[in-house]
Amino acid sequence: MNPTVATAPLRPGFLTAILTVIAALVLGTGVALLSGADLVPSLRTGARAWLVLQGSGLELQGATLGLVPLGGVLLCVALTARVAHAMTPDPVDSPGAFAATVAGTCGVLAAVLASVASTPSIVVHPVRAAAAAFVVSGVGAALGATLPHGRGRDLWPDAWRRADVRQAVRAGGLGAVVLLAAAAVVVLTLLVLHVDRASQLWALLDPGLAGAPALALLCLLAVPTMVAWTTSALLGPGFVLGSQTSVDLTGSQLGAVPGLPVLAALPAPGAFGDLVVALGLLPVLAGFVAGWRLPRSSGPLLGIHDRPVLARCAQGAAAGGVAGLLVGVVVGISGGAVGPGRLAEAGPPALTPLLVAVPVMALGGALGALASHYRGARAPESATSERSPRRPRLRLRNQPPSPDRRDD
Repeated sequence: MNPTVATAPLRPGFLTAILTVIAALVLGTGVALLSGADLVPSLRTGARAWLVLQGSGLELQGATLGLVPLGGVLLCVALTARVAHAMTPDPVDSPGAFAATVAGTCGVLAAVLASVASTPSIVVHPVRAAAAAFVVSGVGAALGATLPHGRGRDLWPDAWRRADVRQAVRAGGLGAVVLLAAAAVVVLTLLVLHVDRASQLWALLDPGLAGAPALALLCLLAVPTMVAWTTSALLGPGFVLGSQTSVDLTGSQLGAVPGLPVLAALPAPGAFGDLVVALGLLPVLAGFVAGWRLPRSSGPLLGIHDRPVLARCAQGAAAGGVAGLLVGVVVGISGGAVGPGRLAEAGPPALTPLLVAVPVMALGGALGALASHYRGARAPESATSERSPRRPRLRLRNQPPSPDRRDD
């Protein structure tokens, strides 16, 4: 334990939770007031917005909104982390206790707000609201209290404190980021190619001057969800958007979809070409990057002492498996209902992307670690190899050779 750490976790934890909820309510209520609503309905709207952005879902006149908005989750995590950093100018004594305090307090407040904000026509379930707030606020509090102080190692469980395990997990995180970034590039490319369609959808909605910021924010928050759905398509399982719309790596089938401008990125219906199908190699390449970026270690890896090649491949496969696990969890939680009837199912399947991503990216990780091992094994040999002695060269061609006139 760092002897300079003296801040107890409970008091800043409670303050972080309360200030986070207040900040979320103020932001949501302010947006509702700008749209012309009264104070009490605006307060309820602000509470519902905070709960829904964390993934609590709601029921609106018989229609279920169960989709977890990944953009909203990231926004809530960032808000909690910022408040946590402000409440912990000095490192806390126990980051785990601090994060648990914030998570528990936010969970209780979310359950209370869900009960207060519910009406006969709009229902927010307190249990799911409490669970979503517990997870999101706990993650944000842990990041905000440790990373700014350079204490990210405190977030590692005791079983992961070994250097080779930490290296595999970090490399796996890099591999997951690479695959998600590739999916983001695909989404951005499709948006650029279909910008005319997006502008037409915006014009049809006609949000006006007051509703334009809200619609733009909604589209922006929907982008991470679309990135996760695109990742599922790159893995193979694809995703659906209602009963008549599906997209996978072989082609797309489009029916009637919601008129959100960002959904203009959906590809045109029909079978994809061979070049698009080749994008299915991106998960393997992302796993390869995870294995390639593993640092070299002089000690035994994952308990394997006498077989360095096997140990290196095992660590690379572990890194790729971690990457697949992270990607599978992100993709799996991104689905859910977005409306009644045919929109009761949207997004990728819950488990199939995880079952595909782990072995595929583990294979890529093993290949990347193997390539890195042999590349690193050749580098020291080539660096330390002695150069062949240079033959002595005469300074002047018209003079006979002698020791004093040779250029050594």
